[in-house]
Amino acid sequence: MVKFVLAIWAVACAAPAFGEDSIPVAEVGEAVEGSDETKKIISQLTIAMSAEVVDERTFAIRDSSKGSRETHICLGNVGPTPRGSLDDGEYAEKVKVAKEALGKLVDKQMIWYKVAPDSVQPSNSTGATPLVIADVWSIDGKHVGSHLKTEGHLSSEEAYETELGRNILTVASEEEKKESYKKLEEALKESEKAKQDAAKAMKSKAEEDEAADVEGFGLSGWLGVSMVLLILAGAATNFGRPGTKKTNLNRKRGTWERLAMKFKGA
Repeated sequence: MVKFVLAIWAVACAAPAFGEDSIPVAEVGEAVEGSDETKKIISQLTIAMSAEVVDERTFAIRDSSKGSRETHICLGNVGPTPRGSLDDGEYAEKVKVAKEALGKLVDKQMIWYKVAPDSVQPSNSTGATPLVIADVWSIDGKHVGSHLKTEGHLSSEEAYETELGRNILTVASEEEKKESYKKLEEALKESEKAKQDAAKAMKSKAEEDEAADVEGFGLSGWLGVSMVLLILAGAATNFGRPGTKKTNLNRKRGTWERLAMKFKGA
């Protein structure tokens, strides 16, 4: 798309000086590079250098098809600046701001335009500056009418149907990228949330299982533990029976033991 824009500018620089002519896209020829879809779109458009802004919906160009006469281009499918409950002074200021917003997009800049159907074109009087209703785009593909409506500078007025009443070229590509990134971000957030929910579910299940094990131990469990302890205690005390250890009569007695035996004999 960068090559495409550079090619357009190269053709524009080779064209007549500012304000003299619009440039039919057919004359761009092989200088335009891009996908088949891009070529299909620009084959329907005319590129021109705009002149001054006339009002919030209209600006001037020089039309080569009419002997380089000045032609006014009026944005298609848009209405006047919405008034609402504004008084005359406030509304005049809002219209002024709308005109300035149009100027930022088209004043003395390369633009694309596509003439609207004949059924909506005004009947131009002889001698008057011709007025042409058209869809208009900035050189990188921003649809001027849609942008001004979105920003609240103009109202919507659907006078005709068009498949190109939207952003195109570079601007459309950037929007697609942003939408793709947004969907990817949402998918990652959903995946992370699913992981967190799964971890919480596993933790909750483990706590439930642990509680069930403690509860299942109950009275029978404690009785079992008590029996084991009793058996161990009984084994340690030989269950109350005297020991079976025999005394060795031939064992040699110690000094103190002999003295003790003497005292017993006495």
